Order: sequence, then C-alpha cells, then structure tokens
Amino acid sequence: MAADLSIHVFEGVTEEDLAAFFSHTLGSKYMDLNRRTDLGVHLKISDTPGIWIGEVSWLKAAITGDMEYVPGPVQSVQETIGEDLPEVDDALIARIMAAFDIPNLTAYHIAEPAEVRSFLEAHRGKRLFTVSW
Repeated sequence: MAADLSIHVFEGVTEEDLAAFFSHTLGSKYMDLNRRTDLGVHLKISDTPGIWIGEVSWLKAAITGDMEYVPGPVQSVQETIGEDLPEVDDALIARIMAAFDIPNLTAYHIAEPAEVRSFLEAHRGKRLFTVSW
C-alpha cells in the first residue's frame, strides 16, 4: 500500500494545527501519542494549497529496509522541506527541482517537474510543509 507525498503551503493553518495533525506521525518533531486530534484539523490541512509529489511506501521501506519503495525524488523533497517550514525562494526552488534529477528506481509514479515548478513559483515567499496522505 502506497501513500502520496504532497507539498502544502503554510497558509490558513498554525503550527498548533501542524502539531495536532502530526502528533501520531512516527519521527515527527510533533509526535505526541497522548494528544487527541480531530477531523477539523485534518480538514484545515487538506484545504491548504498543495501539489502532489509522488507515491511512496514509507512503511514497506521501514519494515523491509528496502528503499525500492521510496522514489529518490520523493525522499529528496521530504528531506529538503522537513518540518522547518522553509520559505519558497530561488534556493529552495532549485533544491526541490534538483530532486527530480534523481533517478526513480521504483515502480511508483512521481509528479511532472514543470507542474511542481509552476506551483512553487506561484507560492514564492510563502512557507511549505509536506504531508504523506
């Protein structure tokens, strides 16, 4: 079973919303299994502007130790954005676009680079975060 990694614009949400949303995500700085989340936070996150980056199976990769379930471009975008809410500028756009030069050695699909560039240019100056849906 694969998930989808998307880039979202930090717009219409707060860091408190991110903390609630990612509270049950392994490895997240917001992980807090004692915290309750509600549908409202999920809806707020899903309503932020976003673009699909690619399919990925973090779980299969973690269980098997085999990176054949994580496309190189998806891994690179996830690492580039992280949880630091970076601002879209020339340097960030260049790093994200460079991710699409990494070979996809998996059977999973990834986004068209031109569409991702267009999205990033349209949100220049705004902060980003990623979500695996």
